[in-house]
Amino acid sequence: MADKYLRFKTVSMLLLAATMLTACEQAPQQTKAMVSRPVKLFMVGENSANRVFKFPGSVAAVKQADMAFEVPGRIIDFPVTEGELVQAGTVLATLDPTTYEAERDRARAERSAAQTDFHRYQVAFERKAVTKQQLDIARRNLDVAEASLRQANKILDDTILRAPFTGRLARKVVEDYANVQAKQTVLILQGDDALEMKVHVSETDWVRGKNVDTIDELEINSHIHVELSTLPGQMIPAKITSFSSMADPITRTFEVTVGFEAPEGASISPGMTGRVIYELPQEPSQVTLLVPTNSVVYAQFNLLLVPANAVLATTDKTSFVWLYDQDTGTVSQRIITLGDPVGDSIHVKSGLVRGDKIAVSGTRSLGDGYPVHAMQE
Repeated sequence: MADKYLRFKTVSMLLLAATMLTACEQAPQQTKAMVSRPVKLFMVGENSANRVFKFPGSVAAVKQADMAFEVPGRIIDFPVTEGELVQAGTVLATLDPTTYEAERDRARAERSAAQTDFHRYQVAFERKAVTKQQLDIARRNLDVAEASLRQANKILDDTILRAPFTGRLARKVVEDYANVQAKQTVLILQGDDALEMKVHVSETDWVRGKNVDTIDELEINSHIHVELSTLPGQMIPAKITSFSSMADPITRTFEVTVGFEAPEGASISPGMTGRVIYELPQEPSQVTLLVPTNSVVYAQFNLLLVPANAVLATTDKTSFVWLYDQDTGTVSQRIITLGDPVGDSIHVKSGLVRGDKIAVSGTRSLGDGYPVHAMQE
């Protein structure tokens, strides 16, 4: 009996040992190898860096006038309608001239009386019947009367509102037969031949080829276009017509005005939205930034730019990217020091060198040592 028990115990121990050995041998087989993930790779410093800068804005007419009468009164005639194209000198509106005509007639009568008095005093002076002082007073009264008549004629003429340039009546601000005050806008006239778009650009986004003394010396106009929201994909040639050399004290941006002409067959009106598009004419690693000072100064910086969406941050706010190792086919965390943003890219001060490859897609699901491969586009 004891021998049977001993044999049973020995067999049980052998079976337990075999089971444990089998489990140890199968354990490594249950660990699955990590599958290489497709990611979009970006080579630092290559020409495919984001070289396009987009600035939102709205269309405006180069010529625009808020038309108003110089004198108060009641409008009696509005011969033009909204949207109508008018020539320079066209009558746009007329005030009731009755009161001003009466003032003109009074001034005309006073001028006539002063002129008669002056001639009488002039004859009397020649006959030595009056003094020279009396003649001078008569001459001065005539001058005052003539000035009053000119002023009355000017006021009467101001009851007629004429177009200062050829343009289109954009909007009537007041109703027909309304009583208006002097300097009160009654309609808006806009030029129909040239358009512009005003945008606000940060100092780090505003790029230049070189220092210039005048607008005419700019060499980047061939790289500037306007794209309208209503005409997506249609690049309209444009050029810079003016820019401020002092930053806005609140937004710290510079106002830039870009002029363009409506393409043939397109009806573009002021108020439409769009954006100014500027493509760097040079290597993205060599960007000339505008430095705001009392005068316009330009400084050249060699910048290393990477897409902003490739940059992540650790829990302690340290910036990093996933650096790709071509030999091992894996990525590793690379700590970097950032500079200012430039469009949709960002300046890397240190941590990367030209030629490094970094992941720019699926970055939040990566980790140290993760195998990846270039995504096929």
